[in-house]
Amino acid sequence: MNLKVSLLVAAIAVAVSGSAVPTSPPRLVAPAKLDNPNPFPVSVFYGKPEHAAQLKDIGVNVYQNAEHDGSSMASITDTGMLVIAGDEWTRAEDGNNAGVVGWSTYDECDMGLGCSGSTTQQNLAQMQQLAATLRSYKDGRPVMANYSKGILGTWWASGTMNGFMSAVDFASADNYAYTSPPVDDAMTASPAWPAGASAATSAAYGWQVDRMRSYQATPGAKPNWVFVESARPYLTESNAKTITPEQMEGAMWSGIIHEARGISIFQHNNDPAFGNYSLVDIPADRKAKIKAAVAGIQALAPVLNTQSYVRNAGAARTDTMLKSKDGSAYLFAGIGLKGTTGSKTFTLPAGITGSQVQVVGENRTIAVQNGKFTDSFANEYTHHIYKITI
Repeated sequence: MNLKVSLLVAAIAVAVSGSAVPTSPPRLVAPAKLDNPNPFPVSVFYGKPEHAAQLKDIGVNVYQNAEHDGSSMASITDTGMLVIAGDEWTRAEDGNNAGVVGWSTYDECDMGLGCSGSTTQQNLAQMQQLAATLRSYKDGRPVMANYSKGILGTWWASGTMNGFMSAVDFASADNYAYTSPPVDDAMTASPAWPAGASAATSAAYGWQVDRMRSYQATPGAKPNWVFVESARPYLTESNAKTITPEQMEGAMWSGIIHEARGISIFQHNNDPAFGNYSLVDIPADRKAKIKAAVAGIQALAPVLNTQSYVRNAGAARTDTMLKSKDGSAYLFAGIGLKGTTGSKTFTLPAGITGSQVQVVGENRTIAVQNGKFTDSFANEYTHHIYKITI
């Protein structure tokens, strides 16, 4: 780190009262795979092996479980895809394949699904036992789990969510706020939910990351991922919805701004407008929008995989994340829960004296006046990324 960047980091630290968010880059496996600054984990849940090349083209780089349809594990990993393997694949099939970078445990065990206990304590014990068994392989592959409504702090996983989070090396959570009205009702019933906030917003996905972190003794010491749906995720209620590509992009960025270190995509769909695999079986224009959204994330992977710094940029009801990389500060911003669209004014940290900010990916700059700049947020899912060169 050169002196200029050191001074930048020092200035940021002073501006935030010396408090750094205790997060770290995703460290999934020793043999380099995701243990480097370039890829940001974007996974597909139970992808079909034969879709590996098409999913990779969209920007997905990880299978979070993979369908076991008679294909070999190598048919996935030979494309460059990585796999977090579930129990549908045997240890012999996984073998020493370097593309298998982790082990997946039960899905939604916090809700009593996947596992088979009759009480939440028994479910937790099963999770802990399975994690211990997977770690006993001593193959360097970390253990993950996907959770759901247990993170809401209501009656699911009552008194045990801390244990569920600590049982694994990293975790994800799936609550589909944009598409499932019953999920929205469950989220707004949470004692941690801001009164009066709408659940069907991108900010609800970032809130889920906050909930996962709230159950960690050291928030962010272990990576958290968040699920985002790519169509209508097997919902049967009459008022179920299908997410738009713009909402999907906003949800992914909300998760990232709240320190998600990976995105999980649930692609299975029962909206008759698309196929079952809604990252693959969709019209070209919709696929292009999703591909562009993921490309925007991957283009910033070297920045996203760095340390974050606590920073309130002064814009009311706006979620922000501050990072620094190669002599520049990056301020990521989205509309928070109970936030409104329109103009937002941001205050730069003390010591950062640039005269303009670059709006990343939008081919425009904004003038800085008296350490502040103003930008517009057109929709609840709108996000912007500001780069300030020192």
